[in-house]
Amino acid sequence: MSKISRRNILKTGAMLTAGAAGFTPGVRVADAADRAGSKYNWGHTMDFGEQYYVRISEILGKIRSNEIDRIGDISSRMAETIKKDGSVWYHAHEGHMCYIEFAMENKGNPGIIKSHTRKMGDDYALMKSGDVLVTNFVNEDVRKARDNGVHVVGVPVNYIDNEWSPRGFVQANVNDWLLGDVSTEILQSYIPYHQGIVDCPEIPEMKLCPSSANSLSSLFWMFQCEVANKIKDKKAKAVDKSAVFLDTVLDRLDNAYRLQKNYMFDHAPTVAKKIGNGGHYHVTTDHSGVQSESNGVAMGPMMTNAFRGDMKKGDVHLLATIESDSQKIIDEAKKAQETGMFVVSIAPGNSFQIRRYSDVFIDNLCPEGGGLMEIKGFDQKVGTVGGIMNNMLMWIFTAQFLDEMVRRGWVPWFWLGFYQVGGREYDNAVKPFFQKQGF
Repeated sequence: MSKISRRNILKTGAMLTAGAAGFTPGVRVADAADRAGSKYNWGHTMDFGEQYYVRISEILGKIRSNEIDRIGDISSRMAETIKKDGSVWYHAHEGHMCYIEFAMENKGNPGIIKSHTRKMGDDYALMKSGDVLVTNFVNEDVRKARDNGVHVVGVPVNYIDNEWSPRGFVQANVNDWLLGDVSTEILQSYIPYHQGIVDCPEIPEMKLCPSSANSLSSLFWMFQCEVANKIKDKKAKAVDKSAVFLDTVLDRLDNAYRLQKNYMFDHAPTVAKKIGNGGHYHVTTDHSGVQSESNGVAMGPMMTNAFRGDMKKGDVHLLATIESDSQKIIDEAKKAQETGMFVVSIAPGNSFQIRRYSDVFIDNLCPEGGGLMEIKGFDQKVGTVGGIMNNMLMWIFTAQFLDEMVRRGWVPWFWLGFYQVGGREYDNAVKPFFQKQGF
């Protein structure tokens, strides 16, 4: 396998650099020699998988600590709007996974909030005074809706320029507007403007492994649960089901990591060596939200699903599902095993058939599948945790095998987002090196 010196390319100016921030203090230092040795150990102070877990926990924890009262207030407004035959529109889904996670036909979605996706442009003409719009977007349609009496809740996301991005880092919005120029109020998501939350000393031009979908998806399901409860229960508390939902996410993330960290990290070197020695990396999920999030995403590895048309023995196939023993994932796992691939699965613990065909099985601690909590007045349970858990566990495991790769000198190539100034040029410049190296 040919190797390419990233440092030499950086010296020639073939790539743009954005700098990298320091490590989170106060976290246990990893002993790299336990696994990959110290031959390539340029500044690693914390395992990549650990970085992802710590930092996504911090992001979600800030929502819980700082935004829960505002979520209570906004959800009360939403419930009153719906009771008066108004509409709540949910457009805070920019990125990859959320376009699929927010589909109204998904289990756990009670259908009370209009969570449309890429056809959302048609929604603006239907909005009327008194409606509520939750959005990431900064454009003339949103500004007009606000000026016409729609209560616009702006949610910052790295993909769209806002007050929390350094000026000139993200492609400018129309009229150079920021989120506050089109919103009635702003609900913080705590998504970092650089999107990635893993520091890799070998790749100083960006942070790795995206975070935005976890924050946006958590907010979405928090509103679904809270508003559903307030519509049906006249005595509902200002904050109830939204807090239960996020606490469930945080508790399950903590337990999944604490109970399975050593298991995941012990298998990461196997995946790293397979890819470093010529294997390809594929991801398949059901539903396809996590697959979308893993593939072609800003600050994600270029290798994911890049060679899907050439699946072969020695490849690695990561599979994930929300529902126990999804037939699609059973079939994919069986086929991958028969082909001679290394199979990693993330699923509810009672997915016994998927376990059977997996080399590594990661329990997402979501046995309920789609539909978390019973809310009186709704036939089906409301809220889904499985997609968020699958995504976070996928990135923790991915981050850790990436750590194992770079410690061995196999430094992968990553996408810089097109939304970032210079991002498209960066990707065009490095893609030939990725294609030659294969990861």
